[in-house]
Amino acid sequence: MSPLPHILLVDDEPLLLQSCKLLLEVAGFSVSTATGGVDALEKITTANPPVDLLLLDLNMPDMTGLQVLGELRSRNMEICTVVLSAETGFETVRKAFQLGAYDYVRKPYEFDELVNRLKSTLQKREMEVSFSHLRKQLERSERLHRFMIESSPDIIFIVDRDGNFRFVNDRVQDLLGYGKEELM
Repeated sequence: MSPLPHILLVDDEPLLLQSCKLLLEVAGFSVSTATGGVDALEKITTANPPVDLLLLDLNMPDMTGLQVLGELRSRNMEICTVVLSAETGFETVRKAFQLGAYDYVRKPYEFDELVNRLKSTLQKREMEVSFSHLRKQLERSERLHRFMIESSPDIIFIVDRDGNFRFVNDRVQDLLGYGKEELM
């Protein structure tokens, strides 16, 4: 069984922080809280287990949510972030997405909608991470195959249906005396 997704809930309103924490725990998340941006950055770097999702308010007195997103970006820390804010101005929302927010939920919100959006965001992030791992494996495999083909003591070639060469490794010059360009 996999561990519960760990959410760091960041808001400077204590009552909202505690009520949202309780509801998220009931919904099946592991939740820790931070009372502002500075506290959030500290908890992100020391969290055990690591934070899977940052649920971030924008309007906080010590450090705004946009500043937190900017700091995470400057530290090359990719934390899946959902902004939870009453601020809905176009420029603010655009800036949040530019700085790496995955989603933006407007306060006040329906709790069921919030939970569904958090689950959807976590699934999307999981798929992106999985795709990234697959892409890296494919790149490694491709480099290995290229090395094997170019290092082969034999001629390796590909021809099309008409019998025209489409690929020839470098060994052709040594063994046949023809350059790759001549054959292709």
